[in-house]
Amino acid sequence: MGKEEDAVYLCFDVGGTNIKAGLVDASGTILAKQSVVTQTDEQANSVLKQFLELQNVLCRESGITLEHIRAASIGVAGFVEMETGTITRAVNLGWHDVPVAEKVSSMLGMPVFVINDANAAALGEMWQGAGKGLDDLLCLTIGTGVGGGVIANGRIVNGAYGLAGEIGHFRVKIKDGRLCNCGKTGCLETEASASAIAYYGERAARQYPRGRLAQRLKQAGTLTSKDVAEAAQKGDKAACEVIEHAAYYLGYALASIFTVTAPIRIVIGGGVAAAGSLLFTPLIHWFREFALPDIKDKNIIAPAVLGNDAGIIGLAKLAKMNLSSLSGIEEKRG
Repeated sequence: MGKEEDAVYLCFDVGGTNIKAGLVDASGTILAKQSVVTQTDEQANSVLKQFLELQNVLCRESGITLEHIRAASIGVAGFVEMETGTITRAVNLGWHDVPVAEKVSSMLGMPVFVINDANAAALGEMWQGAGKGLDDLLCLTIGTGVGGGVIANGRIVNGAYGLAGEIGHFRVKIKDGRLCNCGKTGCLETEASASAIAYYGERAARQYPRGRLAQRLKQAGTLTSKDVAEAAQKGDKAACEVIEHAAYYLGYALASIFTVTAPIRIVIGGGVAAAGSLLFTPLIHWFREFALPDIKDKNIIAPAVLGNDAGIIGLAKLAKMNLSSLSGIEEKRG
């Protein structure tokens, strides 16, 4: 099997658009990485073939042989039964009750571990990122949707049915909430994700037809969350209101969740977090407004630092932790 410090982990971060793959060593260093367009079908067979192809490409480019790869980990946006490695539901991929770990382990001939992609990012930030050295962490990834990962005592909280950490589906708007892809209304995703910011941006642009945001909408025919952030940075009133709207609901949700989990740090990443202080300043204001006054650490909310690599690094951490547990060795933090 070789020494633990020589171990390499094969990691696949599967999204509805792209698969990010990487080889990561035991210290958390990415040795090689690739990204390809996701080719999905209902039983995941197309993606499984891509895993094999990506493994071969990564090994060829890095010069690492299969003998050095101890295990593979897979992160997917969806509900995951970590004990069995089954994806019970992944809306963006169209998967239902797919035994991914079993299928991939048979194909690659190595142990395979499966986790929700936001949980993988949380592990990455805990190991090598904004939560380094901390055992209690809440990680939020704000992109097309809103993903969340909860870490307690250095371990992911997966919960019954793999539903823990689904912060994007925390209901923040009970009355007149927008429909979410989960089937409910008023979820955080519908008020504070990139797609929500784009939606409210277009609505605000029509309310302020002479503003910068309205001009951008007229030029492009549609808006992105990046368009809204850029307009807000230039002082556009409509855009600023949209960012404030998202920050309000994020602050409310995070304060409520903090009351239950009380993490040492809340790490926020994803495309929307790239707005920087434009988002974080009002978010922190509303978090403090809704949270218990007993919170001593005023810097509890922090931006993620690993960017798109958080999932890959977290998947390596998952494999490392699980292999240590299987061998009966308690892994030391590092």
